[in-house]
Amino acid sequence: MKWLAAASLLVLAGLTGCGSQYRPVINQVTGTGPASEPTAYAVVVSQPELTPPSSLATTKPPCPTTQYSDAGIVTLYDFSGDSVMAQAQLGTGPLGFAFNASGSDAYTLNCDNTMSTIPISQSLQTKNVLSSTFFSGAAPINALAASASEYVVEEARDAVAAYSGSPAALVQEVTVAPSVVNVTGINSGARIYAISQGNSSNSLAWGSCSDPSSVSTNGEADGIEVSTNTVSSQLQLGICPVYAVTSADGLRTFVLNRGSGTVTVINAQSNSLDTNSNSSYLGSTATINLCNTSNSTSGITASCGAQPVYAAFYTLGDLLVTANYGNNTMSVIDVSTDIYGNDSSTFGKIVGTISTGANPAALTILGDGSKVYSANEGDGTVTVGSLTSYTAQSTITLLGTATSNNTISDTAILQPRVIDSIYNYPSGRVYVGAPNSEYLNIIDTESDTITAYPAVEGQIVDLHTTTQYAGGTCTATSTTGAETYCNQILTSHSYGSGTP
Repeated sequence: MKWLAAASLLVLAGLTGCGSQYRPVINQVTGTGPASEPTAYAVVVSQPELTPPSSLATTKPPCPTTQYSDAGIVTLYDFSGDSVMAQAQLGTGPLGFAFNASGSDAYTLNCDNTMSTIPISQSLQTKNVLSSTFFSGAAPINALAASASEYVVEEARDAVAAYSGSPAALVQEVTVAPSVVNVTGINSGARIYAISQGNSSNSLAWGSCSDPSSVSTNGEADGIEVSTNTVSSQLQLGICPVYAVTSADGLRTFVLNRGSGTVTVINAQSNSLDTNSNSSYLGSTATINLCNTSNSTSGITASCGAQPVYAAFYTLGDLLVTANYGNNTMSVIDVSTDIYGNDSSTFGKIVGTISTGANPAALTILGDGSKVYSANEGDGTVTVGSLTSYTAQSTITLLGTATSNNTISDTAILQPRVIDSIYNYPSGRVYVGAPNSEYLNIIDTESDTITAYPAVEGQIVDLHTTTQYAGGTCTATSTTGAETYCNQILTSHSYGSGTP
């Protein structure tokens, strides 16, 4: 019947001419093609004419005596095409930055005593960047973006300052143990932990842990209640804690003690050290000793002199991986819990040790849990490690010109200290930066080769990705009711006082 109707209309058109008669229109069918890749960015913060932080005095955050003449720069790279989507100016002398859980806002701490709030969007311009000023001489060094607040480590005031709003405004300053270096927590968590290298009974000068072998003072973790911004616990750590991470479900916090070669485990539910563990692999002092072979599976040795300085989770596999700066390895640790949130019988067990290049300073775990990549400061390489066989698969030498010598090898090679990744099945990208280079190395994870190394405006200070798993959902409910967000790395990772 439809064909007859169409034929009749054609005949009618032929008899009556063009006129103002109705004519049927055939709509064009547009092919859908493959689905577009999810929106995800690699965000790079750089500083023109940066003085390499490792060449500055170790007694304070790495800001030069003479302020930089140019502003810092933030650049957004698109995951789907590795192209620059936006760029803007920041405060002067950025030290590092933290992302919020949704990956929508970044917060840089700057040598000009300001914090820059950056809305992440391809329409970003300098006029969109907001600025907040700290107390005079606060010496901000690291930050945590969680629970709609920004918690800033103020090195010179032995305090953590809570900020909120847009632009960020001071809510309250919380005094903590001396020589505070970092802060950790999760979004929507009940509390955060300030990590100090001194303790409430024994002070330690900030910067002393640049030589961990000379320090014998235990560090301290101070629990800070998010609802009241008050200290609720003072927990003993190992020597020279430099970094900490909290599991996505908020059950455990892991503190890396560079001087002790250990990881201290905090039960964040009970707000105490994890001393009542079901596992024989966790010591009576709630520590995982990376230098103790009895803390490993049979036949696997965790060598001494580990000096852990960075860590990341593969949440779905219940694994924590540490970058061991002192003995050129990564330790793969079982951190599984039962359905009630208690440690499993294998919690704290070192299930594998992966050899790396010289002095691994940071690492990133691919979103599917197949591989881990370490940024090796000492030889300008990235090690690709398998998280199934726990072996090194390949070594990638970074490309681009060094603007100053590597301070470890004293040669003209890159000194990478920042690395992150984005995964979207079946592959992903790893982004690597060095403070002595203006080149961002981009690694394709299928071939594990560098596919691009674009020049950045200034030397790279820090980089993060807005999500580590672009193909996944951004919210998921855990057994504790906590949420897992697009971005799980909420803490900045600035250089100083033992953090390479």
